Amino acid sequence: MTTQLLVSTPVVRLAEDVEDTIYNYRPTDAPLTSSIKRTPVKAVYHEWTADVYRNPNPDNAAIEGADATFAAATQPGQYNNRTQIVQDTISVSGTAEAVRKYGRKSEVKRLFAKKAVELKRDIEAAAIGNPVAVTDNGSNTAGKMRGLFGWIKTNNSLNSDTGVAPDPQTNTGPVAGTLRAFGEALLKPVILGVYQNGGDADVLMVSPAHKQAASAFSGNVQRVNEVGKNSKFLQTAIDVYGHDFGNTKVVPNRVMTVAGKPGLINTAYILDYDKIKLGQLRPFQRTPLAKVGDSEQHQILTEVTLVVGQESTLGAIRDLTATGLAP
Repeated sequence: MTTQLLVSTPVVRLAEDVEDTIYNYRPTDAPLTSSIKRTPVKAVYHEWTADVYRNPNPDNAAIEGADATFAAATQPGQYNNRTQIVQDTISVSGTAEAVRKYGRKSEVKRLFAKKAVELKRDIEAAAIGNPVAVTDNGSNTAGKMRGLFGWIKTNNSLNSDTGVAPDPQTNTGPVAGTLRAFGEALLKPVILGVYQNGGDADVLMVSPAHKQAASAFSGNVQRVNEVGKNSKFLQTAIDVYGHDFGNTKVVPNRVMTVAGKPGLINTAYILDYDKIKLGQLRPFQRTPLAKVGDSEQHQILTEVTLVVGQESTLGAIRDLTATGLAP
């Protein structure tokens, strides 16, 4: 090797090799709130009514010529929920916005896009896992919506040692029981109750770990199929759970993984998307805040609540271990 060989080490002003891309593979999906309709609300305390039919009476028979008799008329149930302000802020110096950057031109625009996704997932978590509605007191307590965890009173699978279902009409949250494995024997009675009360049980929404547990349900499944000459396909997942009353799509939700939140990590839900709505008092909006020195200040927020038309058309399997396996 010649002694005059120029190698790269002493060369000055080498060009940087930096990809003009920012990689972010963290999940962005919010299966519940992305699948339900929106409805406008006009106050922080939103109310509605829901009625049910009486049980059928096979002995409903009148004597010919008899006078009419009158039964007491029942009143519909009254339901309500509180709105929740979900917000975040952005503060970027003028210099940080002006300098040339890899992967984005504007730091403000990048942060707006990122925080919008994060807030969407915050709404998803609240709409599922909040146990009660909380009233904003204007000082140290923020208003919160009641999520599915606190809505489903009628059709529940509970560990009967201490588990208690919530009561949305009295705004009483559920009481946890001892955690147990997620099994098919827990799911079937809830689907039956949902069907008997007018629900269709279109969706079983579960955490990723509970999705794996559901795929271990035995039922009447055929797991090995012929897919070609001398080849076989082992099916280890259940995406649709077929039962006596129809088919239920099994939907994993990445948001339902937060430790310490039993409404997310310890509960599975039987849902009909058309029975639930996201009430919007204020849709997503971004507002410039008062300028502080050489910087931009912005707030991004929305104010929403969960509207459950009739909770008896939904179901919950509660008190599950985080893994879905036996403790």
